[in-house]
Amino acid sequence: MNKFHILIVDDDLNRCRVLDYKLKKFGYKTTYTTNPKDALEKFKDENIDLVISDIKMQEMSGIELLKKLKEIDPLVNVILITAFGKTQELLLDALRNGAFDFLEKVEDSDYLIEIVERGLKNRDEKLNYLYLKEKASFEIPSEFVGEDEKIKKILKNINDISKSDSTVLITGESGTGKELIARMIHNNSKRRDKNFVSFNCAALNPNLIESELFGYKKGAFTGAYTNKDGLIKVADMGTLFLDEISEMNVSLQAKLLRVLQEREVVPVGSTDPIPVDVRIISATNKNIDEEVKKNNFRLDLFYRLNVIRIDLPPLRERKDDIPKLFDFYVDFYSKKMGKVIKRIDPSVYDILKEYSWPGNVRELMNIVERIIVIKDNSEIKKSDIPQLSILKVQQPSNGFIPKKIEDVEKKLIEDTLKFYNYDKKKASIALGINISTLYRKIKDYRIDEL
Repeated sequence: MNKFHILIVDDDLNRCRVLDYKLKKFGYKTTYTTNPKDALEKFKDENIDLVISDIKMQEMSGIELLKKLKEIDPLVNVILITAFGKTQELLLDALRNGAFDFLEKVEDSDYLIEIVERGLKNRDEKLNYLYLKEKASFEIPSEFVGEDEKIKKILKNINDISKSDSTVLITGESGTGKELIARMIHNNSKRRDKNFVSFNCAALNPNLIESELFGYKKGAFTGAYTNKDGLIKVADMGTLFLDEISEMNVSLQAKLLRVLQEREVVPVGSTDPIPVDVRIISATNKNIDEEVKKNNFRLDLFYRLNVIRIDLPPLRERKDDIPKLFDFYVDFYSKKMGKVIKRIDPSVYDILKEYSWPGNVRELMNIVERIIVIKDNSEIKKSDIPQLSILKVQQPSNGFIPKKIEDVEKKLIEDTLKFYNYDKKKASIALGINISTLYRKIKDYRIDEL
């Protein structure tokens, strides 16, 4: 017997019996009623996991019933039975009020069970989300929806990590959510009411990075007309997030080490140290252990930054989470854009799980947004995502590998740019490289930007 309990509400007794028979055949526990008011009482008295209701009933409409059910349990998923030809306005009204999905009155057993299973899985995910949120007392970003054990362990540990002032080093590929983790730590810490300052160490040249981080005194260099606090000072009593820390040059690494050791910062052009109380969280998408071995990164600074280590797994190692994340963002973007997605072909998930996702969750978000923007019907099919194949480097049909790896890289960049309509920010995320690196490669390979 299936552990899930489904409530069926329809003023057509025959339809109630048909649905009851079909669901029981698949092992679900069911209760049915032709009276919406009776349904509300049953929902209050019994442990109901999912509700299937007709959208049009004499005593109370399905949407009114939906509203009342949501007042009792905001997490309940309600599937509404609709007739052919229902207006877009009616369906949108149902979605705005929290309907999970729609089932047309043609009884297709396979489709019925598919929708029911998705509704039940979605409820489980929401319950798990709330459990983790309550356990760790912070809001979990959508990037971490799913059941991956590594992610769940990280989220459970963040509450304890937030209570300390120790440095944190977050490693992971671009798009895995490193800054989100840093913000979660800050927002759950005693520093939450102070500044969270984020800085990308690869965004500027070394001279500019120094003045940006450490500040400068008037007259320190040409153009320094006034004193300026650096970001380290701006983050005083709060948190400084240093992204791509492995890109910082060795001389600046020495200055950062002093900040950590002495709890003070010396602006450019000054000899007077300024006391600071700042928690530093750093991140990198490189193998920083290898950078230390190659003497590209100071060992003493590495030890200072690496007190607490968080390694975020790439999306390709979270295969089972990909369908859940896809469903989450389909729901998010379809509601945001006022569209109704009634069905996702199961073959879509197979394609998504086979893809390597070099841009990780950010790339998945971009893919879903693009799909929803151009959708003109209510079903997402395999044919809606063929573009993913262009981002896979495949061996030529003649069996020969290209002579130069640069040829492969150039083709990959060209195809990715085309896919994202030459939006370089999205293309860089998908490729897992910095946007500055993408600009350089476009120039080096003489790629036509249109």
